[in-house]
Amino acid sequence: MKSIKSLLAISLLMPLTICAKEIKVAAVEFAAKSPGFEANLPGIVDALTVAAKNGAKLMVLPEGATTGFLYQDTKALMPYADTVPGKTTEAISKVTKQFNAYVVVGMYEKNPITNKIYNAAVLIGPNGYIGKYHKNNLATGEGMVASPGNLGFPVFKTDIGKIGLVICFDDTNIQNLLLPVLRGADIVAQPIGSNKIPSIFTASYTNHSTMANISTAVSWMGTNVISTNSTRSEGLPGMAFVTFDGSSSIWDNTGKRLISAPLSTVANPTKPQTVYATLSLSKQSEQKNYWLKHRRPELYQDLNNYRYPDDGNATHQSRQVAAVLVQYEPKTGDVDANFKKVEQLLKQRTGVFNLTVLPFNSFLGPVTLNKNTVAQYAEELNGKSYQLAAGLAKKYQTYVLFSMPEKRGNQYFQTAILFNGSGKQVGIYRKSHLNDSEKVWASAGNELPVFSTPNFGNVAVMLNDEVRIPEITQMYGIYRADLILVPTSYNQKEYGSVVDIPKGVVQDASNRGMSMWYNIAKYAQAYTLVSNFIRGDQRAVGQSAVYSSAPEVGYYPPNIAPDQEMAHLVNFTTHVNKTVFMDQERLIASRRWDQAVPLTLDMNSACFKEWQTNSTNKEVCPAVDMNR
Repeated sequence: MKSIKSLLAISLLMPLTICAKEIKVAAVEFAAKSPGFEANLPGIVDALTVAAKNGAKLMVLPEGATTGFLYQDTKALMPYADTVPGKTTEAISKVTKQFNAYVVVGMYEKNPITNKIYNAAVLIGPNGYIGKYHKNNLATGEGMVASPGNLGFPVFKTDIGKIGLVICFDDTNIQNLLLPVLRGADIVAQPIGSNKIPSIFTASYTNHSTMANISTAVSWMGTNVISTNSTRSEGLPGMAFVTFDGSSSIWDNTGKRLISAPLSTVANPTKPQTVYATLSLSKQSEQKNYWLKHRRPELYQDLNNYRYPDDGNATHQSRQVAAVLVQYEPKTGDVDANFKKVEQLLKQRTGVFNLTVLPFNSFLGPVTLNKNTVAQYAEELNGKSYQLAAGLAKKYQTYVLFSMPEKRGNQYFQTAILFNGSGKQVGIYRKSHLNDSEKVWASAGNELPVFSTPNFGNVAVMLNDEVRIPEITQMYGIYRADLILVPTSYNQKEYGSVVDIPKGVVQDASNRGMSMWYNIAKYAQAYTLVSNFIRGDQRAVGQSAVYSSAPEVGYYPPNIAPDQEMAHLVNFTTHVNKTVFMDQERLIASRRWDQAVPLTLDMNSACFKEWQTNSTNKEVCPAVDMNR
């Protein structure tokens, strides 16, 4: 009878356990009075109470929700900042305890002993204060009021899942978004204060839409994300105002945007909105699983090193690029027919071009490669396909990037070769991150090379689905790549998603393309050129394109080929626009290299496992026995 009763008890609890894996969450917008603190707390509590009554179990408030941003320096902010724990956590705890819920609030925290101020995100639960995070990447001008983060990237285990925290401008460096996910976060909560300054003011070059940025980054992260923004206009000394554009959004772990609040503009300001969504924490993320399985920390060791902004490897000279991205329907495995098609498309191309990018396995198309077939298709360097590609380069006096399965002694590789306009090989890249089917027959390359060219500056290569590994992009950024070339065979089924930024946050011309290709350009600050097949046996989707380093601010939006066979011509100039919020030099200078260690650790090591588990330790595994 005892056994039967126990089984009945377990069966009764099971539905509760399953339901707990689905939670209702809320992005709770708030327009803080600035300067202020005491006046804001009642409004915050009221907004949270409404959301909790509507069933939200996790509520996220904006950055600086308790104070706003109208402060010139630390001294001006000090009277309005709060301690943690303090009045803010006490007031919000009354809501979380009453409704058995969780809240993330963005606030400025003061240390009463050191007089330092931090831009903080604070997590409060049913039992009160749980933990906090300090913003690591401060936005332009923010260093006047706050100190950079000193807590790493904690992830807090709760009964609704593991919750990670980041804040607004943290999104400019991809490692800040990866570290909470690497630590096991089921949900990343992101308080933001994303604003725009009218272009008539000199500081308008700092405009950056966090909501636009995170909208595409989620496709890499593979976790649920809640980003909450302010909605108001706020005057700042020396300029008329800044406008916070709302559009608070929630995404699931596939990168799908579930809901957004309305856009708030100067012409059409909106009151703060609360938007809700239901997240399934039991749902597996294919992207996250792929990333964790195929990432290679041993190749990312340079992330631990400070890279000077004035790196001698960087190029600064503007270079005009006229590239053709060859997009064609292949005959699978027919080198002669496919080469003929490529040459025909190049002949039809009017206008001068100095770079040609061909799709993945350029003259083979989407052949099935395995242990039984690779010998049939692989070639040694200087073989037939190699010579055909070199001949194209020489004939059209253009750089050509070509890829093929390579036979090298007893090994096989997925290889890309870069030829100059004389048909000479100037770079070779062997795919370093193999997918599961490639691991059966291919060897992985062990380098992430960047090729120096007189025509384009520094050129790097990713092959096909390597775009799923965000650390490659980060490495190419710190290696100062100017162009990243991506030969692909992409059918929009296995990975990736369309760019889907909330309407109006960016220009419509910038709200398009494939999210991961979009990410590569902005997170490496390098023009990214993609060449894809169209149709064929695997029904590739084309969309060959060039993505600029700042598409979300409207500067050189994605230039995407139409749905047809063609040599798609794209023209752009590197290092020409110095008015956007970010460039590669600023990206390198602002990177928190001191926080990157976990990205470089063997995931099976005791050190990594201790870091994953001990979320509150500021130092990475200081007391771990590395020999065990």
